Amino acid sequence: MPSRRAAGFSLAIGVVHATGLLLVADSLGYSIGPSQYSPAGLLWRYGGLVVVGTVPVWLAARFRLVTPVVALTLTTAYVLGMELTPPGPTFRDVAELERLAEPTGITVVENGLYIVRYMINASVWTVGFLFVGLVEYVIRHAWTRLPSVPESIPWLSTPAPRRRAIAIASSGGLLHAAVMVWYASRLGVTMSGGLEWLLYLFGAVGMWILAAIPLYFLVRHRLVAPATLLTMFVLIDVHAAFTASVEDPHALYFGGWFLYLGILLVVAGIEYGLRRLDVFRRFASET
Repeated sequence: MPSRRAAGFSLAIGVVHATGLLLVADSLGYSIGPSQYSPAGLLWRYGGLVVVGTVPVWLAARFRLVTPVVALTLTTAYVLGMELTPPGPTFRDVAELERLAEPTGITVVENGLYIVRYMINASVWTVGFLFVGLVEYVIRHAWTRLPSVPESIPWLSTPAPRRRAIAIASSGGLLHAAVMVWYASRLGVTMSGGLEWLLYLFGAVGMWILAAIPLYFLVRHRLVAPATLLTMFVLIDVHAAFTASVEDPHALYFGGWFLYLGILLVVAGIEYGLRRLDVFRRFASET
């Protein structure tokens, strides 16, 4: 599909996606109307729902990438399913939970808020869907048994030259770091001793490294497993926000990123070794 038509079509689907979710949320009784937010907050929430619906559709319309749309469809279906199937959201006053004599006016929602959390965290979901599309793009270029992408991205030919691979990986790392630092701040990730700034500096650098290295392996050496695993980490991390558990996995992801990096490096080494072994076997069979 031509670039302008793909952009217009994708944006229209993104608006429909956001409108549908907002209408369902409003029908369930959530306070998500425009009057509830500041202009910046309104743009972030409503715009986030539009963007998270637009990006996967644009990747499909422009480059025929399937997995981002599949991921978007499954995520949206999960959110709507959890909201619309029993037991559904239940609104209770804190007084009922604490057995107080008079209502407090503070409402707690049980078995709900999936749309609200999806809306607030749309930026993290968007990064996950982008990484899904990038992995599929490289796989379809590298594996001849799969249909190739009809229209390639000129600056994303793989294996990419070293400088271009560094630029792509660095950009992806910066995007990942920016979103994850914001996500950590929103969730209130902190540490005692007044060293919160050090935690966020350490986490920001780590978030960049954690994404840049597997993305470099992906576009430079076509090592698919590390970037695929990184994408799974991102999606599992943001999915956990639906449950609002006190055991927040993002604190470990953000502060203990070096553990995840170690896993990615091990996986990269295994994939690289298996590929070298395959090359050796082919060479041996030919001789």
